Amino acid sequence: MPGTADPSFCYCGVEDLLRIIRRRYSLAVLNAIHSRTGARYQDIAASIPLASSSTVAETLQALEHAQLIRRALTSGPAAYPLYTLLPAGSKLLTRLRRLLDEVQEGHA
Repeated sequence: MPGTADPSFCYCGVEDLLRIIRRRYSLAVLNAIHSRTGARYQDIAASIPLASSSTVAETLQALEHAQLIRRALTSGPAAYPLYTLLPAGSKLLTRLRRLLDEVQEGHA
């Protein structure tokens, strides 16, 4: 029932997630990773040319900390970090896309 929620209920986890995805370039980084099976840092940075390298790195760290992406080293002598979406990141991106599509349809 509206208005009957316990006022002590905390949306702290949601607030943390919203703070991360509201960061400039967070959604662009998620989308860059989603468009590939796995994305190298260079792939991600190249897809967001206006973002500085430090901004891309900070955004990747925040998304990893939020457990939306995973950073893993490839195997072999020339190992490099590869970023992939975790299920939560994929689900978030899918739902946001649907929401944005609905909003755009309402303005058409």
